[in-house]
Amino acid sequence: MRLLAAEFRKLTYQRAMWGLLTAAVLFSALGTAATPVIFDQSSDGLGFGTLEDQMVVDSVYANAISGYIFAVLVGVLIVAGEFRHGTAVATYVAAPRRGQVFLAKLIASLVAGVVLMIVSTAGGIAAGIIALEFYPEAADPSVDIFVNTSLAAIVSGAVLGVLGASIAALIRSQIISLIGVLIWLFAIEPILLLLFPDQGKFFLQGLITAIMALDVESEQFNLNTADFADPLSATLLLLGYALVFSVLSMIVSIRRDVE
Repeated sequence: MRLLAAEFRKLTYQRAMWGLLTAAVLFSALGTAATPVIFDQSSDGLGFGTLEDQMVVDSVYANAISGYIFAVLVGVLIVAGEFRHGTAVATYVAAPRRGQVFLAKLIASLVAGVVLMIVSTAGGIAAGIIALEFYPEAADPSVDIFVNTSLAAIVSGAVLGVLGASIAALIRSQIISLIGVLIWLFAIEPILLLLFPDQGKFFLQGLITAIMALDVESEQFNLNTADFADPLSATLLLLGYALVFSVLSMIVSIRRDVE
C-alpha cells in the first residue's frame, strides 16, 4: 500500500501527467466535434452515410474515446520515467522486492488510464452534443452508444495503461517506448485494419471499436464493424493482452539488472 501511495503521489505531482490528461480531453473533444463537420461536407459521409442515420450519429459519439492513446503514454511514463530520470536505482533500493514495485506501477498505470479515459471521454461526448446542436436534421443517438462508449473507455483505459507500463518495462527507454507506441497505434494498426480486416479487427483499435457494438459499413474504407468481435469477446481478449504483457514484463523486470 505504501508503494501504491508513492506511485499515486508521483502521478499527482508530475506536470507531465496533468499535461497528458489535458491533451487527452482536447484530443477527444476535437475528434468528436470535427466528425459531424466532415460528414456534413461529404456528399455520402465518406461512404458511411449521413447524419440523418442513427448509426452515423452513434459513430460521432464513439470518437469520444479517441484519447486512449494517452492512456498508453501514461503507462509508459510511469515506468520508463524512472529510467529516464535516473531514479530507478533509488526506487528499487528503497523497495528491494522488484515484483512488488512493478506491481504497484502496473496498478497505478491501470488506475491512471481509467481516470484519464473517463474524463477525456466525458469531454468528447460533451463536445459531440454541442457540435450536433448545429445540425438539427441529425438523428437522435441510441441510448446504448453512451453505455457502450463508457464501457469501452474504462476497459481501454485499464488495458492500455497496463500495456504502456509493460512495454516500457521491456524496453526501458522512454523515447523508444513512446515512439514505438505512437507508430503502432497511428500507423501500423490502421494499415493492418484496412488491408487485412479479418485479422486487423483483433488488434487493439479493432477490439476497442468492437466493445462499442457499432454497425458501421464503408466500402470506401473496406470497413464493416458488424464483422468485428462481440463486445464480451473483445473485452476478454483485451484483458488477455494486458495479462500476457504484464506477466512477461514482470518476469523480465525481476531478472534484469537495474541500471
